[in-house]
Amino acid sequence: MFWNKKPPTETCAHALYEALTKVLTKNGRIHVEDLISAAAAIVGEVCISASGDFNSLNHEFVPGQRVFSTNANDLISGDKQDAAESPADSIVGILYNKLLHCGFSKTDFPALKEIFACFAAKVGKPEDWGKVPLSISKDYHPLIMPLRAAYEMRSTVDKLFAPLGDNRQQRLHAATLTLVEALCKTRDVLDRKIAITLALETVNGMAKTAPMSDAAMAKLKSGQQNK
Repeated sequence: MFWNKKPPTETCAHALYEALTKVLTKNGRIHVEDLISAAAAIVGEVCISASGDFNSLNHEFVPGQRVFSTNANDLISGDKQDAAESPADSIVGILYNKLLHCGFSKTDFPALKEIFACFAAKVGKPEDWGKVPLSISKDYHPLIMPLRAAYEMRSTVDKLFAPLGDNRQQRLHAATLTLVEALCKTRDVLDRKIAITLALETVNGMAKTAPMSDAAMAKLKSGQQNK
C-alpha cells in the first residue's frame, strides 16, 4: 500500500548498507569492525559536503590532512558534549534515538568530549595517515583505512543516493541511517560500547580529514607506475 512506502532516505540508506556488506564480504564473512568503520567513514565524508566548508571532491588540501570544522561539530552533535543532549537531527542524535530502539542502552554511548579530545590529542601523528585516532584496543581496529573505504565507496554512494538529489542534509541523514543499520545488525557480535566508540570516533575523525580526491589518486598511481 502507498501509505506504507518508506521515506527515500530510508530506502537509500538500506541500499547503501546492502552494497557495503556485499563489498566487504570475503569468503562468506564480514570483519565487523570494517563494516562499522566504513559506514562511519562515509558519514564523515558526507558530513564534510553538508558542512559546506570546502568541496570534498575537489580541494587543495593534502588527502588525510586534518581540517577542524565548527560546522562539522554542529552537524555531528550540535556541538553538545552529551549524546542525550544532541539535536534529534544531528548525526549523534539520530544514532542515539535509533540505537536505543534496537538493543543499545544509554550507557553504551561514550562521553562526546572524550571522542573530540581523542581526535584533537593525536592530530599530526604520521602513523595515523588514512586512519582516525581510536581510543579502543587495537584488537578492534579496522583492517581497511577509513580514508580508502570512503573513497572507494564514493561512486556507489552517489549512485544510490541519486533519488535524494543535491539535498546535502538528506544525504547525511541517509548515510547516518546506514551506520545505524550496521550497528544494529552487529549489536550481538561486538561489545556495544566499543562499537559505538569506533563509529563515533570514525565519524568525527573523517568529518575533519581531507578526503582522497581523484586528482590526488591519479598522481599517486602515476608515481607508483614511474618507480
